[in-house]
Formats: sequence, structure tokens, C-alpha cells
Amino acid sequence: MSPCFALLQFNKSISLHSYASPPLDRPIYDMCEGSYPKTASWMEDKECCSWDGVECDKTTGHVIGLDLGCSWLKGSIHSNSSLFFLRHLRRLNLAGNYFNHSLLPSEFGKFKSLTHLNLSYSGFSGQIPYEISQLSSLVSLDLSYNWLLIETPVWKRVVDNLTQLRELLLDHKYGKLEDNILCLPSLQTLNLGGNWQLEGYIPSSFGNLTNLEWLDLSSNKLTGEIPTQLVDLSWLEVLNLSQNQLTGHIPTGKQFNTFENDSYTGNLGLCGYPLSRTCNNHEAKQPPLSTLQQEDNLEPNNGFGWKAVSIGYGCGAIFGMFMGYIMFKIGKPKWLVRMVKLEQHIMLRRLKNNAHRRGGRR
Repeated sequence: MSPCFALLQFNKSISLHSYASPPLDRPIYDMCEGSYPKTASWMEDKECCSWDGVECDKTTGHVIGLDLGCSWLKGSIHSNSSLFFLRHLRRLNLAGNYFNHSLLPSEFGKFKSLTHLNLSYSGFSGQIPYEISQLSSLVSLDLSYNWLLIETPVWKRVVDNLTQLRELLLDHKYGKLEDNILCLPSLQTLNLGGNWQLEGYIPSSFGNLTNLEWLDLSSNKLTGEIPTQLVDLSWLEVLNLSQNQLTGHIPTGKQFNTFENDSYTGNLGLCGYPLSRTCNNHEAKQPPLSTLQQEDNLEPNNGFGWKAVSIGYGCGAIFGMFMGYIMFKIGKPKWLVRMVKLEQHIMLRRLKNNAHRRGGRR
């Protein structure tokens, strides 16, 4: 089956309804704002590489990208769908459509060349199929806001093979967190927030995710203490553990000395810096300057002057003002506002440390 014919058959199997892609409030931007039916313009008498949402390899002519996010798609994707004949796909985006609470087909595992898969806000349900583990080239996987179950034995087998994964977004799932559930050495972004039904402890094995920069476990039913192993995540820039049932002393040191109250709000059993709530009747004292803060007070002596740093800072400032305006308009939570404030600091830090720290990473 030719790629163009496969796309036409897929289009015929799905109906178009504007209510399938309503504007959705997502962090930083409003998803599906200004959505339209991309496939409505597909014409049989035109080469499919020119169709809206379709990307082809200029050398081979293979369809390598399919972006049908927020395209009013409604229906079910069955195991025999012609979509799965697009074996050369590298990027697939079906986010912001409605697939009738149907099961996530195991045939998604046939896309062996996929690097980016976005099925968020798509109306899928059931168990995340084991066949996803066959997508060993995946860099980004977004299954947020579906009715999907994280079942530890199956899920562990799924992710153990996804060694290239850098971004994993699983907002609004249900299941239980257990130790060693994620062994992903390249992971930089992990979002398990907003699930409410996700139970268990924060796995100490998360401390092995040494490249992690963003960790969101907010709005779940997580209990127990914050593992001290998380202190070793020296690249962690955003932490959100709010609205859980965590208890005990908040770890200190390294990046943890930079996080503020909003990282921990809604956990009445937590105590220690930066919260005003004391542990064992001892005042929660502010820890000494972290290594990161000390670096900010030092003039670099490795030949990387402040002229270049100021340029980077200026770019960060512009980005910060832009993001701040968006936050003002759509009223995002405090921890996201804090993320915007961090952006300038992150860009500055990376410019300063690029010569002597980035070189040693991976």
C-alpha cells in the first residue's frame, strides 16, 4: 500500500467534528486554539507530500512526519488501520483529537523509526501496550490526559527498552509508583503530575536519572518521605511535588537549596527549609549558599567573559517577559511562574558552565 493511499484510507475511516478538538488549557499555551481540520484539504489528485500536516523525506519520498494535532479527528483507530502502513514515520502527532475512549492499539509498536510520539488529549483508554517498548529510537513520548493505566510489571518492560527517551509526559494516569519503575539514563523531563489516582512512594531510583532537569509529581496520592537520593540530581531545574501526602524532612543540598515553597505546597506532613514548618522543634534554617549560587557570585576565569554572558542574559530576559505576559493572561500556577523566573538563571548558568561542565556530561 502506497503512503498516499494509506493516508487517504485513514482519512476516510475518521470523521471530522470541531468539538473533537476544543481549546484545551495546557501549561504555557492554550492547546487547540484556532484548530482546523487539516485532512479536509487532502486531495487525491495532489502528491501527498504537499498535504497539510504531511512531511516527506526529500530524498526517498517516504512519509516521515504526520502532524494531525488538533485536527477535529473523531473515531477509533483499529489494529487494521491503514495508518500503520506508514512504516517510515519519525514524528507522529495525534494530540488534541477524540478517539472514543478506544484502546491504544499495540500496532503503534510498528513505527520502529519514531523519535517523537504525541498522543496527548486523544481519548485513548486502557493499558499502555507493551509493544511501545519496540520504539527504541523514541526521544519524546507524550501520553498525557488519556485514560491510561500504569501497571508496574508491564510499564517497566515498556520503558526499559526506551533508552534514548529524553521527555516522558504522563499527566493524568492512574496506577502505582514503585522503585525501579523508570531506568532511563537520558531522561531530562518527567511529568507524572495531575493524576490524583497515582499512589505509592517517590522511588529512590529516581536519583539515578542523572540528566533530569524537570520533575513534576504534583497532584497525586504519593506518601512517605522525599528520597535523599534526589539531591544528587545536579541538573534539576524545576521540581513540583505539591498537592501530595508527603511527610518528613525536606532534603537539603545542591539543587534542593534553590527550590521554594511552591515546590512543596499541599503536603501538610513536610517540614524544614524552605517551609516555615519546623522539624523536631528546631527552626528551619536557610542552608548555606549552594554551589550553584556560589558560582553566580564568582567571575569566571576560564576565558568566558561576561560580555557573552550578558548577551545570553538579554535573550533570557526577553523570553522571560514574553512568558510572563502569557502567565498573566492565562493565570498559571505559581510553580510555572517560578519556572519562567528560572529560565533567565538557567540560560546564564549554562553559558557560564558550558566550557567546563557540559563537556563532562554523557
